[in-house]
Amino acid sequence: MFRVTFALKQRRAMKENPKREEILRAGSECFARFGFDKTTLDDIGQLAGLNKASLYYYFKNKEDIFIAVVLAETQAFISDLKTKTLAFSDVRKQVRFFLTERIRRYGEVIHLTKLSVDHRQKLEPMFDQVYEETKIKEVAFLTELLKKGVAENAFSFPEPSASVAESLFYLSDALKNEALRSAGRFISGEADFPGAIEKLERLLRLVFR
Repeated sequence: MFRVTFALKQRRAMKENPKREEILRAGSECFARFGFDKTTLDDIGQLAGLNKASLYYYFKNKEDIFIAVVLAETQAFISDLKTKTLAFSDVRKQVRFFLTERIRRYGEVIHLTKLSVDHRQKLEPMFDQVYEETKIKEVAFLTELLKKGVAENAFSFPEPSASVAESLFYLSDALKNEALRSAGRFISGEADFPGAIEKLERLLRLVFR
């Protein structure tokens, strides 16, 4: 219930407060430029054209802005990903693109994972909320693709499509996380996302076969 309330509050607030949306745009730019640890409320306020008191009217602290930025960017990506996925005519290509593009996209927003130990521990519960909400939507979309594929005889799964969809989702996530792990706990090296995508595509060829 808390996760749903959290997400609804974020969406309603963005629609009802244009200044809040401007703060999120400024926050996104600052976090991308300086990283979370080095970004200050003054940096965000200056870029948004607001003083610190105005920021506190819309957000409790920098962490609150950060999580709102993560949620907004994640929702925008998922919406765009669905549109691009459905542009393919072949359902097998749709599934393959959806699962591999999730990994590729993560490489573009990896700056959002570069946190100190203290900040990571503090923000992790909120990250989990965003992840769970997003996962539900992604698995539901993937389930519909698989059902369509079964109806078209493109796939033949012995299990319910929802179970297969969730398994494929976790497979994609596992390869993404392995790329992150190999780059070091604090993302000190270059994560091999292209390698993770290549592994996933090989596995998907086996699954589809």
